[in-house]
Amino acid sequence: MVPAPRLMILAVLGLALAALPVVYVPELWVGVVGLWVVLGFGALIDVIVLLVARPKVVADAPGHVGVGSDVRIAFELTTKVFPRLHAVIRPETEAPLRASRDARVRTRKGTVRVEAPFEAPRRGGAELSGVWTQIDGPLRFFRRIDRHAIDAPIAIVPNVERVRQLALAHFGHQPHGGVHVTRKRGDGGELDSLEQYEPGMDLRKVDWKSSARHQHLQVRRFRIEQNQRLILCTDTGRLMADAIDGLERLDHAIHAMLLLSRVALKNGDLVGVHAYGESPRAWVPPGGGMRQMARIKHGLATLDARPEETNHVLGVHRLVAQLKRRSLVVVFTEFADATTAELMVEHLGHLARKHLVIFVALDDPAIEEPLEIVPREPSELAAASVAGGMRQDRQRVLRRLSRMGVDVISGPPGPAALQLLARYVHVKRRGLIG
Repeated sequence: MVPAPRLMILAVLGLALAALPVVYVPELWVGVVGLWVVLGFGALIDVIVLLVARPKVVADAPGHVGVGSDVRIAFELTTKVFPRLHAVIRPETEAPLRASRDARVRTRKGTVRVEAPFEAPRRGGAELSGVWTQIDGPLRFFRRIDRHAIDAPIAIVPNVERVRQLALAHFGHQPHGGVHVTRKRGDGGELDSLEQYEPGMDLRKVDWKSSARHQHLQVRRFRIEQNQRLILCTDTGRLMADAIDGLERLDHAIHAMLLLSRVALKNGDLVGVHAYGESPRAWVPPGGGMRQMARIKHGLATLDARPEETNHVLGVHRLVAQLKRRSLVVVFTEFADATTAELMVEHLGHLARKHLVIFVALDDPAIEEPLEIVPREPSELAAASVAGGMRQDRQRVLRRLSRMGVDVISGPPGPAALQLLARYVHVKRRGLIG
């Protein structure tokens, strides 16, 4: 129980008025005494009401929330007095969950419900450890401050809603759960059937031995391969902690990996995950079916970007040792400049000799933003000049990867994820994995 600012202001005003009658108008002593009596009586009313109120708070906290999403947690404040009081609710949280602002509400006898906004800028284990309440008395002369223990753990996990939005942008509808394996004709590498030649068919697909046996031209029909291996590889070093649109690079990479995993598993392929930073962090062996999707989600949810330099030599070497057959490897990473990317480029080139590699690099806002505005100040011109040099170094590294046989995708997070899906579909239809 502490005095409110209103009581302090009136008390100081009363003291000032008490000094005036002594010098100028001694007859005003009666009014000054009356003012202090009113203040004392009002303070007593506030104290009694706040003591009887006995506030209690219950939180309706979810077990998990998506990273980067707008989180609202409901609180139920219960008081035992009839007067409507002004109350402020201030949640006490542990990183990476934090409250955006305090929740304000007018109480009533019984229970009142209020929602408070929260932010979840990165993944990890958070906790709503308690709630502080500040309730002003009916005259707002005194206020009661209490702490209510909550102890509600909240896991901040990859944002499924962002994955769903990416799926809607690409497919026009949300892919349904479950895997239904079908034999799809296309430009794959597995022979499906032989058909009699008709005008307009590709003569390069004529099976001449079968045509000789049947005495008429037979054309080979192929189907899209299934049970092919897709390995999603991500960097967890310090550069993946850079923020893009309020989320870390690693979170954007995880969302793209989840979307590609769902599509690949639905197409009957085997999907695995490899993560490394200074040392290998996670390995999910390739598998199929929706159970594999659950394993991938669990493996990705435990990853975080650590303040350490990425060891591409060890990470790629461990990946090569795990792969026993040709696979499609999608690599999500980031590099600061051409010098630090030298080892990464060299070992990705070795990987591309046996496997089909897709390299995904998200655009750096620190480089792109200065180049999008017209410089008007010397500082803006200097920033644009430095950013232009860094972009040239970045493009030089990406071109070198392309010359080594690595398929490069570069762009903002959303468009880059959709480009990755389109590239995967192209690889499947053309049977490029082997």
